[in-house]
Amino acid sequence: MANAKTDTVLESGVQLFNEVTETMKTQTRQFWLAGLGVYAKAGKDSMDYFKTLVAEGEVLEKQGKELFSEQAENANEKLAELKSRFEDLTGGRFQQVSKNLEERRADFLSRFGIPKGNEIEALNAKLDEVSKSLKKA
Repeated sequence: MANAKTDTVLESGVQLFNEVTETMKTQTRQFWLAGLGVYAKAGKDSMDYFKTLVAEGEVLEKQGKELFSEQAENANEKLAELKSRFEDLTGGRFQQVSKNLEERRADFLSRFGIPKGNEIEALNAKLDEVSKSLKKA
């Protein structure tokens, strides 16, 4: 009889242990799956958020470019208007003075052996050709 009670107690203890173990396994798996779900959701949500930020950035960039273009156009119009008014006021003398200054500058630089702008451009073109031929070789 003591053996029967001991066996019953042991069996119920083993059964309880198995139930607790199964419950722990189930809960552990559920926590694991919940963690994976959080990770997946966070990844998906952050990607959606990132895409939203990119779209908003593109809109802002477009607006900025439009605003800049508009302001640059306005500034160019004002400069053209000022230039026209200045030329009208000076009776075309400004262009003549500008031309004379450019001629004097070129003459002064040539006295010291400094090449003119078009000569420098020609030299740059020749250097580009030489560079290209050296790269091919």
